[in-house]
This record gives sequence, C-alpha cells and structure tokens, in this order.
Amino acid sequence: AWIICFCHGLSILVRFNEMKAIAWNAINLELPDEWELLQFSKSADNGKIAFADRYQFRLELDWSTVSAPPDLDRMASDYKSKLAEEGTKDAKIAVHLPWKGVSAQEEDNYISRYVNYFPSRSLMLELVFLWPDGEKVSPAFEGKILDSISVAPYQEDSQQHWKAFGLDFDVKDDHYLHELIAEPAKTQFMFRSTDRREIETIARRGMVPEWLDIPVDQWLAKQGPKEYEGTSQAARTENDHQNYLLVARREPTV
Repeated sequence: AWIICFCHGLSILVRFNEMKAIAWNAINLELPDEWELLQFSKSADNGKIAFADRYQFRLELDWSTVSAPPDLDRMASDYKSKLAEEGTKDAKIAVHLPWKGVSAQEEDNYISRYVNYFPSRSLMLELVFLWPDGEKVSPAFEGKILDSISVAPYQEDSQQHWKAFGLDFDVKDDHYLHELIAEPAKTQFMFRSTDRREIETIARRGMVPEWLDIPVDQWLAKQGPKEYEGTSQAARTENDHQNYLLVARREPTV
C-alpha cells in the first residue's frame, strides 16, 4: 500500500507493508504479510510464537499467565540493568504506551523488547523486535504493531477466534490446542476438551489433484474412525464453494 503525504507543498511517497491479521490463544495482532509463523507453543498459560522473513527471525511474542498486574516500569529497568551487566551496547528505556521496554544493540541485531499486561485474561505479553544489521530501526513501525495487539475477553458464546496458517475459525474457549501440523500442503489444528471427551479438528489440505482421486463426499466418509458408522450426508453450495456434511455415530453412543 502507498500513502502520499503533503507538507508545505511537498509530496512524500511512503510505502507501508501489506499487513495480515493473526489470532492465537486469544491474542490478536497485525504483522507484515511476508513474515511467516515458524515457531509456536500450544500452551495457553505460558508460551510463544515467533515470526521470520526470508532472511531471519523478526519478531517473538511470549505470553504468561500471572496472578497480579506486574510492575512494568520495574521490569523494564531490571532488564536494562541486566543488559548493561552483560555488556550490551546502548541499552536504553523504550516506551510506547501502554507498553514499556528496552532497546539495545545485541551482536548482529538491534532489539526492542516491550512488555504489557492484559487483565481480561490475566496475560502478560512480551514482544521482541529483531532488526538485522544494516536495517534502519523504525519506532513508528514498532508502534504500529504494538497498537494492533489486543487480548480478546471471554465471550458469552464461549468461542475463541483463531487465525493462522491460512485458516480462520472459532473453537470452544475451554478446548486446548492438543496438536498442530503445519506443513506446506497440510495444516491441521486439533483441540480437545480437558476431559478428553470432545475433539475439534480444523484442517487445510493443498495439492488436491495429487492425492484426491475420488469424489469429496466419498473421501469424507473415509475420514471417520472405523468404529463410527455414517448416518447421513448432505451437500450445499455457499459462496461458490461446495460444502459437505457427514454425521456418524457409534454404539454405544458417546
């Protein structure tokens, strides 16, 4: 996207990266479209996701569940002191309210590390920007990403939104991410209830002509566990897409 800015008769052409939305573990943010999700954690309480461009990692987002709001100023000051003790150059406090943090030169990367607390889910988020050697640091760009971050509160319908790896879907909020396959032609999320009685699986399959050699309804009928027997199937067209539904049951029912 291009934006033309006018100032005192001068026009300045500014290029902004195309952005994409990510929703993960109730955390929402927008990142450059060319940044890919390469590392992820399944835990809802403590974990991280990390993004990279074609050359190196550019962003790491860590989350942790805390029992009380943290002292963000103290955390930033302690981290600055730690960097100084380690001999890191030019460590200084970085602020983009309500985010607090530190920026510094670390070996081949200039880093900016920010922290913030979101009371809706008692989550503390830590965001680390990695700027490659030779690339100009842009606080405005960092601020744009920080401003895009939010944590979704618990919804009345008990659903949680996820958007990643080309999939956009809702699952039950109390289901945890049990398994994730992220391959070029196969992405599959599996969520389970804590009592293990419910499973939700959302998948995206690519390179369809290479492996799908039977009609979709027949393929769908083969996907259920062998102890289940199909009781009904239906098909409908929606937004020019052909959708198939299979209902299956087993004895004894569960």
